[in-house]
Amino acid sequence: MFKTYIVMGIVFVLLGLVMLFSPGVFAVVLVVCIGIAALVNGVLNIVTVSRLIDDKRFKTAVIIRAVLSIVVGILAIIFPVASTKIALVTIAYIIAIELIISALIEIYEIWQLRKANIPFGIYITEIVISIVLAILLFLVPKNIGILIIRIAGVLVVLGGIGSIAWAFKVKKEIDNISQNF
Repeated sequence: MFKTYIVMGIVFVLLGLVMLFSPGVFAVVLVVCIGIAALVNGVLNIVTVSRLIDDKRFKTAVIIRAVLSIVVGILAIIFPVASTKIALVTIAYIIAIELIISALIEIYEIWQLRKANIPFGIYITEIVISIVLAILLFLVPKNIGILIIRIAGVLVVLGGIGSIAWAFKVKKEIDNISQNF
């Protein structure tokens, strides 16, 4: 447990330093990670969700949302790696639009799942997260986004330092307890 907290603390400190001193690189990595998530989400929707209900319109809605997610995921992976900061802003808007369209289609999917008595709670969470992320992508200009990344970097560094300090505190307490036995 001690080593886990130390490693986590070091990873947090390093991540926070990247966020502080190289927010552009962090933004590129973040966009690529979102792209990978969108790609995986699209594939999983085709493989799993489209099979939940045997309704042609439901399957069509799931496939449209999945293909859109896959395309946007591929764009998010390729553009930031291949081009400049302008591509980051453009892909952020594309991702935001995809998230809104995806959330709207998912509302229809929930309606169909509900009619088929299939649990749909996780999909509501996905809709809310998609809409919140889309709003943030639309509203946060690039410079404010960099500032937010830097502020988050400070918090992540502090969290990493806290994790390392906690590890030493717990280790000291465990050592004291074992000496008493």
